[in-house]
Formats: sequence, C-alpha cells, structure tokens
Amino acid sequence: MINKSLIGAIVALGMTVAAQVQAFDAKTQDAESKATLQKFEKDQPGAKAIIGSAKGVLVCPKITKGGFIIGASGGKCTLYVASKKADYFGYTAVKYGFLAGISSYAMIMVFNEEAALGKFRSNKREWEIGADANVAVAKAGAGGVLDTNNIKGPVVAFVFGEKGLMADASLKGGRFKRLDK
Repeated sequence: MINKSLIGAIVALGMTVAAQVQAFDAKTQDAESKATLQKFEKDQPGAKAIIGSAKGVLVCPKITKGGFIIGASGGKCTLYVASKKADYFGYTAVKYGFLAGISSYAMIMVFNEEAALGKFRSNKREWEIGADANVAVAKAGAGGVLDTNNIKGPVVAFVFGEKGLMADASLKGGRFKRLDK
C-alpha cells in the first residue's frame, strides 16, 4: 500500500518538473545549450561529424526525471538549424510501471532527414517520441567512439551525463512543445 507521504512526494516531483519547463530564461537556456553541445562534441569522438551532417540538432541541457511507479520528467531544449538557434521547446513525459528514483541527464537529438525536421518544426501542438517519429537512442559513454555508420536513422537521440539513480531509460512517450520566446 502506498502511503500519503509517498503520493505527496510524487505530486511534488511532478509539479517541480512542470515548473522547470515553464520557467524560461532565454539567455540562460542559450548558454546551457551551447555548453552542452560543446561538451558532447569534446567528450564523444565522432560527435562533430554527426552534428555537422545533421539537418537540425535539438539540445536539452538538463532533463530531470523521477518518481516511484508513477514518474514525470521535463526540461527545456534549443533547436539549432544550420548551426543557428531556431526555436525553443519544452520536454515533458509521464510514465508508469517499474520506475524508482530521481535523476537528470542531457540529451541531444539529431535530425538526419529534412522531412523529420520539418515534421518536428511544423507540428502545431506537440511532437511525441514514438507517435510522430521513432527515435533511435544511443547512449554516449565516456570516451567511447560513436559509430557514425550505424547512426543513420531519421532521428537519433544521444543521452549522456546522467546524475542520480533512475530505473527507466526509455524516451518513448516524451513530448516536445514549442515555447514562446
């Protein structure tokens, strides 16, 4: 039986994640996105080639997730097209099942095809991983070389810099929504 304090903690976590997505400061977001992209390119051999050939790159400097059985995650992201900042997006996900803990991580999503990028940018409401596009997830390890030959899907996400502990690694069901500037 789940006690009331646990339910309260889950609700508080969800509200915290939602507040992170809503609180938006463009200057801070720009600085964090640039630093995250630079770290990814520096730490992952092969990353520059992947980023350089992409039609678009979505940089999410910090996604926080947590929960127990029911979990929530959220963060803010910056989309770059032709190496220039194009748009800001909020990321949210609600999941249930075998979930336990709290963690944060960075994510970079690479759009390798113009059609996939166009669908992401033109969506009027939300764009959902698994519904609007399948996203291949590649965990970026410390010092590991990214295999640029096998990372050719229309949309590929790189998850790295995990902090904390969370027993769930799926991105499916995550939603992106354009943020007002």
